[in-house]
Amino acid sequence: MLLRKWMIVLMLMIAVVVSGCTAEANNDEPVSLGLLYPGEIEHVDRMEVMSGSTGEKKMYDDAEQVQSWLKSIEDIELIVSPDQSKKDGFLYSVLLFEGDKKTMGFTPNLIDGKYYETDERVVEAIEVLFEKQ
Repeated sequence: MLLRKWMIVLMLMIAVVVSGCTAEANNDEPVSLGLLYPGEIEHVDRMEVMSGSTGEKKMYDDAEQVQSWLKSIEDIELIVSPDQSKKDGFLYSVLLFEGDKKTMGFTPNLIDGKYYETDERVVEAIEVLFEKQ
């Protein structure tokens, strides 16, 4: 009987924790790339950028260059788009890596399955990087 009560209490605690995590994940408050990154963004040491219009890909494996570029955009406030319907195409796609492990991918308006208002500062930063190499 006592074991059964503890099991019920444990299940309720798990339900509370899970619902709290779900509420946080559904939060539509502005965020930044630095906050969305699953880990320490300072560990990213290479990235790949692909143009959505040409399909051309460029790899950036100079860790200093990658970190400098990430620092330039990581604190830009991203606003959740009210329209979360699926969209086709993209301007640029960015893949982040720690060593050989891909840790995150995003476009200027889509991060981790959620659409954001396109911030021209992000687009411009990607364009400058892409055209520079």
